[in-house]
Amino acid sequence: MITPDREGAAYRQLAAALRERMHSGVLPPGQRIPSEKDLQHEFGLARETIRRALSILRQEGLIEVRHGHGTFVVETPPSVSLKSGDSITSSAAITVTRATGQVETYPVGTKLTVVD
Repeated sequence: MITPDREGAAYRQLAAALRERMHSGVLPPGQRIPSEKDLQHEFGLARETIRRALSILRQEGLIEVRHGHGTFVVETPPSVSLKSGDSITSSAAITVTRATGQVETYPVGTKLTVVD
C-alpha cells in the first residue's frame, strides 16, 4: 500500500511495489502489466504518479512498452559473465562495456559473474 507517511515519494513506492511483484513472480516475464487506469484505481494515485513509476521501471529495463499492445515485463537474463578487461557501469540498469568495446545493457537484478 502506498501511504504518505512512508519514506519516499509515492511514485518510488509504486515502482518498488511493482518491482516486488515482478521478483516474486506475481508479474512474470512476458506478462502484460495493469493499465495506467487500473493502477490508478488499485493504488489511488494520480495518473502522473503512475507514469513516473512506470518510467523508472522502463529505465531499469524491467518493462517495455509495445505500442498498441500494452506494457510488458521483460525477460531478465539469469546471469552475465564478465572477463578481464570488461567494465561495469550501474545507475538503474547495468551497462557492461566489453574489452572489445561492445556495450551491453541489462536490467536491474541481473546476476553478474566474473570469469577468467
